[in-house]
Amino acid sequence: MIRQNLIEAVVPSPDHVFGLIVHTENHRKIVWTAGRVLKEAALWRQVEELDYEERRIVLKRVTGILEEFALQGHLMRRNEPQSIGYGNEIGFDYVSPKATHECDPC
Repeated sequence: MIRQNLIEAVVPSPDHVFGLIVHTENHRKIVWTAGRVLKEAALWRQVEELDYEERRIVLKRVTGILEEFALQGHLMRRNEPQSIGYGNEIGFDYVSPKATHECDPC
């Protein structure tokens, strides 16, 4: 039986995820995956306590948040699967606002 309340408790909000990405990217470049987000947000231990199906749901929801950021231009999706957080996952690179402004013609 899937415990929806535990899933909701582990999935960070989009605002929390974006703040985490921006803060971390100020110090170092990271390939972002759902597993990486959960590890950087110190939620991985809670995720490990979930059943397999519940973990899959959490990872899909966090990946959905990352996909949405990619659609908004904040992240760039990588073509090859990444094995950083939890198996083979979709990877994303942060697109700094400075980088996009440098490309704009004056």
